[in-house]
Amino acid sequence: MKLIFIIIFSGLCSAVKAQPGYAVNDMTGNFPIANIINHTSVSSSFQQFKDRLLIVDFFGTWCVPCIRALPKLSALQEKYKNEINILLVSEETKVKLENFIKKQTNFSFPVVVDEEKNFIKLFQPPSYPYTVIVGKNGKVMAIPSPEEMTGDNIDKWLKQQDTAANPVTDITSKPLISSGDNKKTEVEPSQNKLVQLSQEFMYASKTGDETADFISKLSSFSMDELTSIIKTDDDKKAFWVNLYNAYTQVALKDNPGQYNKRGKFFGSKFIKIAGQSFSLDDIEHGILRRSKIKWSLGHLNKLFPGKTEKKLRVDKLDYRLHFALNCGAKSCPPIAFYKPESINQQLDLATKAYLRGETEYDEAGNVIKLPALMSWFRRDFGGKKKMIQLLRQLSIVPADKNPKIKFKDYDWALYLQNYK
Repeated sequence: MKLIFIIIFSGLCSAVKAQPGYAVNDMTGNFPIANIINHTSVSSSFQQFKDRLLIVDFFGTWCVPCIRALPKLSALQEKYKNEINILLVSEETKVKLENFIKKQTNFSFPVVVDEEKNFIKLFQPPSYPYTVIVGKNGKVMAIPSPEEMTGDNIDKWLKQQDTAANPVTDITSKPLISSGDNKKTEVEPSQNKLVQLSQEFMYASKTGDETADFISKLSSFSMDELTSIIKTDDDKKAFWVNLYNAYTQVALKDNPGQYNKRGKFFGSKFIKIAGQSFSLDDIEHGILRRSKIKWSLGHLNKLFPGKTEKKLRVDKLDYRLHFALNCGAKSCPPIAFYKPESINQQLDLATKAYLRGETEYDEAGNVIKLPALMSWFRRDFGGKKKMIQLLRQLSIVPADKNPKIKFKDYDWALYLQNYK
């Protein structure tokens, strides 16, 4: 029972960013769009979409909040069809996006295939969905939350829009990365063959592709092969998080009614890996949390963990894993699957995306409301003092504040909605 529906993806937006993304009041320039689908031409330029108020929406086919936002965007497009343009941006492959579009009804959005991450390097979305409102003069007017994408706000932005003629300049302060940039994109699979299998399984489970072959392959290799290939903590975290998320997705999509008895669902050993049977609890609390007792607030370890669990578990517990496991979060980190080569950046991003979306800070009362999972596993986080340090580090609370912590109730219904 974990948290983040996530996925996905990977990106992390790939690694450490050299410069911040566009902010409100920044001027965007003109730059080529080399690959665009569901549009009258296969290439275009950013300027061509700025003849009207422009809504740039970063999304992933694996991101449940993103998919749920599409009908709302469609309604806005229909209502304001002569006043706004909506441009979707995804770093997924052209084939994957075209297959996704074929399954949709009334899907009329042009989609930028941003495999080179040119858009992402400019806008740097911290989580998905991520929406940016750009006026006809090229200025960023707003970066709204999904809840703020309303007709009233569209009306407001249209009125505020500066219609004065402004010359379009090329991007200088935020240049596109040249074709010689050799940074790996996050859609690139891991070099570890078993992690790669877990990635492919995870991605297929999120995008509705066939998963039976992956399940068969994961069950058929030997335990010796597993332990000889999945060796480091980074390997283990990427491999088992991918599997946890994928199996949760597959199980609840096939039969969401299982979730009515959550204890049985998480404890059932329906996962077959290397000839052994595992439950979601085995993966989470035994392997990823290093043999912790589930309901002990993170304080107690199992006295007699099994031999297989001891062979497979991580050497050091990483609290960030709580933000990478499937959940009912309102937004997703731009991560389609996890990989050991960039697992630390990915977990940092998942942590930031989850906490910035799920915490509520009352500055006047100096009270911070934290997600329930931080209460359930508080020792994993080092207690309340460490939690406050983390929140300061992420600029969720001011550095000079020491707020009182309250924990939210967990919305199990929201969790389940991610699998229907």
